[in-house]
This record gives sequence, structure tokens and C-alpha cells, in this order.
Amino acid sequence: MRRVTACAAASLILLAALGSQARAQTRRPATSARGAAAPSRSQLDGVYRIDVARSDRLYSVVAGASSNLPYGEQQRFFIDLAVRLTPPDLLAIEREGRTVRLGSSRAARITLVADGTVRAERTSDGRTVRTRVSLEGDSLMFTSDGRAEDNFSVIFRPFDGGRRLRVTRRITAEQLTEPLVIQSVYNKISESPRWDIYGETLLASERGAADDDGRAGDATRDGERRDTPADGVATGSRTTRANSTARSAERDEAGALREALAEWVAATNARDTERQMSFYMPQLEAFYLARRVPRRDVRIEKARVFATAEAVEIQAAEPEIIFTDAGRTAVMRFRKRYRIEGGPRRSRRGEVVQELRWRRTPSGWKIFSERDIRVIR
Repeated sequence: MRRVTACAAASLILLAALGSQARAQTRRPATSARGAAAPSRSQLDGVYRIDVARSDRLYSVVAGASSNLPYGEQQRFFIDLAVRLTPPDLLAIEREGRTVRLGSSRAARITLVADGTVRAERTSDGRTVRTRVSLEGDSLMFTSDGRAEDNFSVIFRPFDGGRRLRVTRRITAEQLTEPLVIQSVYNKISESPRWDIYGETLLASERGAADDDGRAGDATRDGERRDTPADGVATGSRTTRANSTARSAERDEAGALREALAEWVAATNARDTERQMSFYMPQLEAFYLARRVPRRDVRIEKARVFATAEAVEIQAAEPEIIFTDAGRTAVMRFRKRYRIEGGPRRSRRGEVVQELRWRRTPSGWKIFSERDIRVIR
């Protein structure tokens, strides 16, 4: 477990800086008085899964924002903004008094002291960043200001009797003509927080504590059900076996996806359009900044690049794979280095964080979204 400064925590809460290095938080949370009664469970406590249908659509919000940047710089800015605002699939929260522990499927656990104190921290570029973490009832609020690109607030607010969580993020920047606000809704799937969700997602078989309405079942602290069915076999034992089977299946599918990525990269480097297109669905939900793109249009663009290039070389680092939709789809993110020689621009080199979204079909995993989510260089 890490204790981090509020400034470092901000990046993790917003998931803006993957792999960022956090410094130790020097302030310790106040301890409760000796003999005080144990605090009751907070409505914040538990594991939450995002409800995509009830959440704002990220790209619609970002696409609707306006910027005062020159047109040529707007694409990079909005790509970076989209990365900063991408919500995690899973959240885990635990509150004890004013101490709040928070983790997600995209960030390791952090510990915050929500005492409402404004803290100032000087950054490496000489700016002073002011942060504040507070609680109002069962709502957790985080604010940060002082840097042009890091002025934002995040509110975690439980509702529907604690069975759901609304996360509201508001960000301002010199490049934006007005603040940008995005809301994500999460359904509670366990009353007890789990800290092993970093880099994972839960399959349907692990979600036995949640019904179709997103309401959590009566779970114990270790995540097993308390009831015992008529046949005398504990539901918890069945859940443990199901979880083990699900994780094994997920590992197998992750291996298949890594193989598919390696073949996709090889086809790209060989400039084999036909082989590369065999990895795509008939229509892509996203192809870089375009939406709802037929596979034939993707083929035309790939063939155009291959026809004018003398050499194409891409290298993909080990991917992060997150399964969604009960294991039927997968989000794959990885660092990609590319070099394209020849063509009108003669030579192009760079490095990006690329995202491929895959859907499982009878003929294997197929890509239904391809885009860059961060430009590194």
C-alpha cells in the first residue's frame, strides 16, 4: 500500500499519469480515541463496476469541447485530454473515519487523508499546486489547482442507498474556453473492497454478488456469500471454484490476444494488407479520430500508406489487457514505436500509446476500434 501526496494522488484518481512515481505522504491520519466504538460501514465501501450505459460518453464530451489552441495543435491536446478523463472499469474504496483508501483497475491503491486541509506543494517546474481532500457525509471530494493543465475536481458520491456511485470530474485548462465536466456511474458489485483489481476486470462469474439491477448481494468481508443452498454446499466454495476457472480462461484468452497482436504487427511490417485486414470487424466503432468506419475504408487507408512507403516498422511493447462485457470484449493498450520511410513526408518516426479494442467472434478475436490515446514523441 502507498501513501501519496494529494498532488500525486490526483494523477491516479484521474488516471492521467500511468506509471507515475508518487512520493510518500508525510502526514499520518489521526487515530481514533482509545476505547471508541468501531465506525459503521461507509456507503463508499466496496468494489464498483462502471455502468457504461448510464455514464457520459467520453468522446462525445471531449469532441464537444472547444479550445483556443491553433487548429494544428488541437488534436494532440484533445487526445491527451481524453486519456486523462478515461474512467477505469473497476473502483475499490474503503473509508475509516477521515482515512480513505482508493484503488482501481488502472491504478494501484492509494491512501488519502480527507481532513479538508488545503496543502501546497511545489513542483519541479517551480509552480505551487494546492490540493484539498474532504468528506461531506459519504461523499469524497478532491480538488487541485495551480497548474494550467491540472486544475480539476473529482467528487465520489454514493446514491441509491449506496448501491451505486457517481463520479463527477471537472477540469479547467488554459487551452479550454470553458470547463469540461464528465460523469461516470458505477454499480456496487461487492460490499468489501478488493485491492487485486489493478490491471484486472471481473468476469460475470465473479459478479455473483450483483443482480441485474446492479444491487450488491450480502457479501462477507472476504467476498464470499453467507448463505448456504439446500444441497449443503457453501456458495462461497462454488464462487471460489468459479473464480479460479474464470481466471484460467482469462489467461488463455489473454494469450490468444497477445498472439493476435504479434501477427497483426508482423502483417503491418510486411505491408500485407490482406493479412492485416483479416484482424478487423466489418465496421469499426473508432478508427483514430473517425467514428463508425467500414472495414473497406480502413483497407483503403492502410493500402495507401503501404503503397507509398519504402519501409514500415512498428514495435509493440507488452500490452495491458482488460476484459469487459463478461469476457466478450477486450481493451488492449501498449506502447508502439513506429518508423515509416518514403512517401510524401519521406520519413516519420514516433512513439505513442495505442489502444486496440477486440471482440471475440467464432473465428477468433477481431479489432473493432483502433486509435492512439497518447502521443509520447
